[in-house]
Amino acid sequence: MKEHYNILLATDYSEAVMNAERYAVQFAQKTNSNLTLLHVYKGPLISLLTENKEITVKLAEYKEKQLRSLKSHTSRLLKTLKLSKYDIECQEIVREGSAGKEILEEAKEMDVDFIIVGTHGESGFRETFFGTHTWQVIKEAAIPVLAIPQDAFYKGIKEIVFATEFREGEIPVIKFLSHLAKQFDAALTILHITNNTLPKDFEKQLMKNFLDEAKSQTNNYALNIEILKNDDINEGINNYCNNNPVDWLIMSSEKKFIFEKIFASGPNKVKKMAFQTLIPLLTVPDHYDPRFSKFLDIVDVNTYMDDAY
Repeated sequence: MKEHYNILLATDYSEAVMNAERYAVQFAQKTNSNLTLLHVYKGPLISLLTENKEITVKLAEYKEKQLRSLKSHTSRLLKTLKLSKYDIECQEIVREGSAGKEILEEAKEMDVDFIIVGTHGESGFRETFFGTHTWQVIKEAAIPVLAIPQDAFYKGIKEIVFATEFREGEIPVIKFLSHLAKQFDAALTILHITNNTLPKDFEKQLMKNFLDEAKSQTNNYALNIEILKNDDINEGINNYCNNNPVDWLIMSSEKKFIFEKIFASGPNKVKKMAFQTLIPLLTVPDHYDPRFSKFLDIVDVNTYMDDAY
């Protein structure tokens, strides 16, 4: 039995987001999920001389116009994929305001399982995320966010890679990912890039304790472990993604965000990541517990609750 997700796709009709739209539709169709397209717009300029009642009418008309445009956009999108609304459960919503804030609010109100956003594959990773609504959503969302680069195409989910720092908050994330990997019949690889800043014996013991806990929490699920040495974490992840068939790269956030630690160095040190233009990036909050997001549609609920975190 397939699991059903509620997926929120944010679109601004830009060329950069077009690929994310196609990816989201195909992902939703393959997983038998519900897809909601959200477009956040800026309100119209209205003369200060306009009466309050007339303002209300004009704003309602403008919102209706935005909704009609989104529905037309959805129809064209499905048509490009040779689909119709009979092939996928799909709805459209428009909201006025700031994109990042409204995406997060809608996700909360709808109790969605995934937020899907697009990125600009032509620019560097730092320029792609920092200071954009995509970055705001990734940083503040309490649920998984899937960022789709312009050049990423949906080919199924067979290889999932989780970049770890051996933090306690990542253990629940790995448990969540093991459920996800089972559903997709995908391989789950735990990747750690070491730059030898810690004493070898200490790091070895840290790794052993972490992996033992991860295996116990996932009922000894078959985790692939990759430990690579590289002075530059950025470069290490990049090299791994270049040399392996990765469908999703997953990172978990903490208060001091891993992305900021990797990419907050000066412009001369920020490299263009291969996975940025080729591989979707799934971010999952530390200590993520799917029970509270209704992510997993488990048939035997009692079994799952007995095995809860």
